[in-house]
Amino acid sequence: MSKGTRYTMGNGILLKLAVGVCCALAVFGLAACTPRGAAVGDTQQEQAPAHDNVPGARTTIALIGSPHASNADTLAVNALDADDDFDVVYTATAGLDDPGATARQAVLDAVVRRVNLIMISDFTDGEEGAWSQTLGKARESGIPVVLLNPEGEPHDPLLYAAVFRVNDRMMDAVPLAKAADMVIRDEPHDREMMVTTITATE
Repeated sequence: MSKGTRYTMGNGILLKLAVGVCCALAVFGLAACTPRGAAVGDTQQEQAPAHDNVPGARTTIALIGSPHASNADTLAVNALDADDDFDVVYTATAGLDDPGATARQAVLDAVVRRVNLIMISDFTDGEEGAWSQTLGKARESGIPVVLLNPEGEPHDPLLYAAVFRVNDRMMDAVPLAKAADMVIRDEPHDREMMVTTITATE
């Protein structure tokens, strides 16, 4: 296990009471983090960062794993974990009876944890209603969502900040950690970005 990565089973281990507390905070204290007419973290124009980190604070990224068995998630975790400022919480969903339900619960757990970014690997556009409710919780809490190599996208574009497509053969692809940081800091970025999991140390 790498230095900042925590692995979870995605079984909703956090108490429902914590979810209620989070929802209350979203109503009274976090509504200002939800932009009008745009997804959280979806910025194409230069502006003052709305989600700049406190100096010395750790940045937590929740990576929700692909429902398909592959090494793509491992490459993404390693690429993010190579950044010393990132802590990665990874939830595996491959091989489970209901990977979609596990993924949605992992998103809700990430909202309760108040992570800085939620990244969903191989998102599919099935179960639209359930996903809209789940991603809506992240939006209400001011947490940006990124889709990593999605097979489909939510019908509501306000529910996700960007689409990252991994291409480790493109020389001008943006390092995954840098792309994630751009979204977290609300810096200008393309709605769809080509990223690489290759790090400077490789």
